[in-house]
Amino acid sequence: REELLLPMYYQVAVHFADLHDTPGRMQEKGVITDILEWKNARSFLYWRLRRLLLEEMVKAEVLKANSELSHIHIQSMLRRWFMETEGAAKGYLWDNNQVVVEWLEKHMQEDDGTQSAIWENIKYLKRDYMLKHIRSLAQANPEVAMECIIQMAQHITRAQKAQVARLLSTVDNDVSS
Repeated sequence: REELLLPMYYQVAVHFADLHDTPGRMQEKGVITDILEWKNARSFLYWRLRRLLLEEMVKAEVLKANSELSHIHIQSMLRRWFMETEGAAKGYLWDNNQVVVEWLEKHMQEDDGTQSAIWENIKYLKRDYMLKHIRSLAQANPEVAMECIIQMAQHITRAQKAQVARLLSTVDNDVSS
């Protein structure tokens, strides 16, 4: 009797597996975001791959500037930078791989001395990370803080020293009041 029913069980099992691997079911479960038509698959994959490669290049640069950031945080920063440069009205374009590739390519370039949004943001990330690191070192070793200030003062111009003196006098006034 088992041998008689085996082909029928096999058909049911194959049909059951097919029902679970359909694009509609996969999208419903959140495994994929969209269902591709075969005629558009090559173009979609081309732009998706280019986008992912460019995003990885940007992530590597961001991690050079601040190694403490997670990939999820960097991804959300990229999205925010896109929104800032393109405007909230064009925010829906973040899901369009071709548009994001063109945006990344445009902002990864440094033209005629002007910095792109990506490089400007990376510069500020690096600056903030360095300041945080210096601050934590000074707080961990307060006995060396004054020595560090003297060492740094030896490497700045007279105008910069005057500016530091003004800033320190205002910090002193702010603390006393």
